[in-house]
Amino acid sequence: MKLKILGTSSAFPTKDRNQTAGLFTYSGESFLFDCGEGTQRQIRIARENPQKITKIFISHWHGDHVLGLPGLLMSMAMNQRKTPLEIYGPKGTGKKIAAIMKAYEHEKLSYRLIINELSNIKLKTICETDKYKINALKLKHPIPCFGYSFEEKTRLRIDTNYLNSKGIPTQHIALKRLQRGKDVVIEGKKIKAKDATYARHGKKFAITIDTAYYTPIVELAKDADLFVCEATFSNKVKSSAEKGGHMTTKEAARLGKQAKVKHLVLTHFSQRYRSTKELQQEAKSVFKGKLTMAKDFMEIKI
Repeated sequence: MKLKILGTSSAFPTKDRNQTAGLFTYSGESFLFDCGEGTQRQIRIARENPQKITKIFISHWHGDHVLGLPGLLMSMAMNQRKTPLEIYGPKGTGKKIAAIMKAYEHEKLSYRLIINELSNIKLKTICETDKYKINALKLKHPIPCFGYSFEEKTRLRIDTNYLNSKGIPTQHIALKRLQRGKDVVIEGKKIKAKDATYARHGKKFAITIDTAYYTPIVELAKDADLFVCEATFSNKVKSSAEKGGHMTTKEAARLGKQAKVKHLVLTHFSQRYRSTKELQQEAKSVFKGKLTMAKDFMEIKI
C-alpha cells in the first residue's frame, strides 16, 4: 500500500504546493482523501489513473478541500466511467454534489454515485470489507469535519517452514482453507491451522486535515504505521491556529507522540512559510520518531 500526496498547502495554493489531496492505493483500489482545486491535474502529473478511484473521502466542505471535485467527477464521466463511485462526507454532501452538477449543467453522469453522509459521530467504522475497515471521527473545526483511518485486517499466512518439516507440499489447493483458519488433510496427513499458520498484522493509516488539537484523535491514529496530520502554523502564532480551528506543529507532534505512531507526516502548511524548517524543528522538539514534512508528489510506502 502507498500514499501519494497531491497537495500540501492550506487555503491558498503556492507555486510549489497545491491544495489538499492525497491518493491512497491498496490492493488494486485507490482512495482519494479530499479534492482541492487542481487535484485532477495533480493526479495526471503523478501518473496515476483517476478511473481507479473507488472511494472519495471528504473531510469537510471548505473550498480548499473540495473545489477540485466538480472537474474530477465530470472528467470521469467524459472518459465513460461505468463503475460506481462512493463518496463519504459530512451530512449534506449529497445535496451539495447535486447542486454542483446542476450549476454546471451536468446533472447526469455515466456512472452511479453512492453518497455516504456522516453525522456527529464518535470514532466509528463507516466501511468494511474482508480485507480492511475504514473509520471516521468528527474533528474540531468551525464546520463539520472528519478524520479517517484505514486499517488492514490481520490475515493468516502459511508457515512454509512448518510444512517443509512435515513433508507437506507448499503448493496445494487445500492451503486456501488452511489460510482461512480451517484444519485440512493433505496426502493423508492432518494439518492443524494453529500449527501451520501465523498471523500477519495489518497496516494502519490515519489522516486528519483541518482540526484544532483534539484528544480523541489519539484513538483514531493509535499505533498507526503512517499518520498524516495538519500542522498549519508555527507555535509562535498559536492564536491564529486557534482562531481558524487549526493546529500548530507542536500540537500535531504531541498527537503523534500520544498515539505512538511509527511515521508522522505533517502537511497543510500556511502560505506564510516558504520553508518548513522552522516547523520541522518545533515538531522534532516533541516527536522523537520518524517525522516527514510533506511535499507535493511525495510517495510514501506503508
